[in-house]
Amino acid sequence: MMKKPSVALVLGDPAGIGPELVAKVLSQPALRELANIILIADRNELEKGMEIAGQRFPYREISDAKAATFTPGEPLLLNHDWTQRTPFEYGNATEQSGVYILETLARAVELTQQGITQGVCFAPLNKQAMHMGGLQHRDELHWFAELLNFKDFCCEVNVVEDLWAGRATSHIPFRDIVSNLNVDGVVDTIALMDRTLRQAGVAQPKIAVQALNPHGGENGLFGDEEQTIIKPAMAKAKEQGIDVYGPYPADTTYKAVETQKLDAVVSMYHDQFATALKMLGFERGITVQGGLPVPIATANHGTAYNLYGQNLASSSAFENAFRLLVRMASNVS
Repeated sequence: MMKKPSVALVLGDPAGIGPELVAKVLSQPALRELANIILIADRNELEKGMEIAGQRFPYREISDAKAATFTPGEPLLLNHDWTQRTPFEYGNATEQSGVYILETLARAVELTQQGITQGVCFAPLNKQAMHMGGLQHRDELHWFAELLNFKDFCCEVNVVEDLWAGRATSHIPFRDIVSNLNVDGVVDTIALMDRTLRQAGVAQPKIAVQALNPHGGENGLFGDEEQTIIKPAMAKAKEQGIDVYGPYPADTTYKAVETQKLDAVVSMYHDQFATALKMLGFERGITVQGGLPVPIATANHGTAYNLYGQNLASSSAFENAFRLLVRMASNVS
């Protein structure tokens, strides 16, 4: 049996569907029982989320997380009070919601650094709002790395059901992909996927690697990155004892994964396998901040500002993210 971890849970962007999703997930007693939960949220926004969702759950407010005592099934609330500050503009990306996101996430990471919690699960956020609120990094992953003083390789990992996907390049312009690909980077991505899956309980991960060029390059006819970068990287990964397969052309990768029952895919750029993964399960997908020293996870979709206040948002992906985060956090020593 897994040990019950303590996790920090954040509402994400209060101007979007995050508070509603938190209410829908934590209104389920079986999910609340999975972990000791510390909510970091403005109390009013949490209550609004429950009102929108038409769902309630018990919680107890605390002022000192270090002295917290847990009762099974009862989340604790650290009130991140916003009442004296500029009100949120619901349904839009704004500086106010961006500041709130950054402050609550930083507080959650701090709890995990202190060993009070073993992981962070956050509801959907919006990068535009975060940049308006002061984010200097291109995405939250590299901001998390800075907060954690983590200097090694990290990359975003997406999960649908039991299929995982990472990528050697991510949030960069398409024209810059080739110049950012190199053997060490591909090896790092493969090794990160292997470690992350093991942390999630996969004993011997089987990892597919995608080719970059059409038809896998046709032996150099359509590009030589397979010969000069991808295959050498796979060879180095095999020397590390990692079980890798490929490189597979992008248009046949999913068929190979399905036929050979592979656990994960390493892509060369952001949308290469993410498109197939989102078609497989858009409302079930998870994003893991891969490679960081603590597990951090969220739903693989955005804030859906247009759905704010309507109780129309599906909580399936966020529920999956919470379950996976708990699983990973339970393996933190």
